[in-house]
Amino acid sequence: MWISALIDRVAALVGIGRGPAAGASASDGPLPRGYRGPMRVAYDSAVVHEATSWKSRILQRTVRLVFQPVLRFAPVSDRTINLIQRADARSAARGQHSRHTEPVRFELGGVTVESLTHRYGPDSDMTILYLHGGGFFSCGIESHRRVCERLARKTGATVISVEYVQLPHGSVADSVADAATAYAALLDISAHPDKIVVAGDSAGGYLTMKIAEIATRRGLQPPAALLGFSPLLSLDPDRLDKDIKRVVRPRDAYLPLGKIAKIRSRWMPEGARIEGEVSPLDAVDLIDSPTFLVAAEDEILRPEVEAMALALTARGVEVETHLWRGQIHAFPVLAKVLPESDLALQLAADFARRAVGELDSVPTVDRDAHVKVISGEVPEDVAG
Repeated sequence: MWISALIDRVAALVGIGRGPAAGASASDGPLPRGYRGPMRVAYDSAVVHEATSWKSRILQRTVRLVFQPVLRFAPVSDRTINLIQRADARSAARGQHSRHTEPVRFELGGVTVESLTHRYGPDSDMTILYLHGGGFFSCGIESHRRVCERLARKTGATVISVEYVQLPHGSVADSVADAATAYAALLDISAHPDKIVVAGDSAGGYLTMKIAEIATRRGLQPPAALLGFSPLLSLDPDRLDKDIKRVVRPRDAYLPLGKIAKIRSRWMPEGARIEGEVSPLDAVDLIDSPTFLVAAEDEILRPEVEAMALALTARGVEVETHLWRGQIHAFPVLAKVLPESDLALQLAADFARRAVGELDSVPTVDRDAHVKVISGEVPEDVAG
């Protein structure tokens, strides 16, 4: 078809060939263009996904060329945040939801949420509480409705997306308070509080882990499982002097490393106090829920994702970690666009259904993924 021919032409112009699709075995054809050998890992029980689809390669190059320069030079100010939020609102106004779902807005403990189920999802008593990403200053229920719809379709769960407070109207401490309030209120009204799964991407991944920690501190029912897509696990992932193993140089397609320090003072202004630990990495002893983690190979947040996996595993917590080559930060939210995103969500759905005792089919397998990998030594130029 002419659309396929046009896409091939665009791929050729940017120097990208189709290559094997995600999930294709290396024996099915040549290795992906630019293949750099086996992925180095710090957590050697991670499931490593080497193949990269042509769509992902185009997207990564586009983000590097267009969005990263904008983020690098844009000032961290109320004006910038307001511009981003207005752009989010305009995009949300044009957004549509699947004809197979009917979103319903209501409040949990005074926090606005949106609930949806999918007409064709499997039978389930599960509820997924979803916390969207966006650096605590962008995105919202509308921007992440599609990923929630897909999780509902793949799990059969009722997915509840949380509209927690963000900059400039509140600090990260306020975001944490909203997330914890919504979770506690959900426990009170749920017919199956033991089947509540908490999920989130990026900043939402931070809130996901904080909910698990706070539930333990308050003596609440812990989440049945945690799903983290490129989760933020500290408020200082840019610091290289922490005892965290780094095996690749970060080349995040989105966030310039230097921007994190500039926004951190806005995340936690003077006087702000987070319940419990500031960083989920420091609260590992209070997190007992089975945990599913996803990270891109060279994103800034990957070292701490592996550190969390190592720490939880050492305590005997069930952990499933997936590391993906050639992807951008928080790529699972792009399930409508990328085959790898759809696969990551299916793997997360399988994990969640298994955690609540509802997995009634053979788990999804990426034929190109492998567990036994070459860990390698930490290169001197990336050691932190």
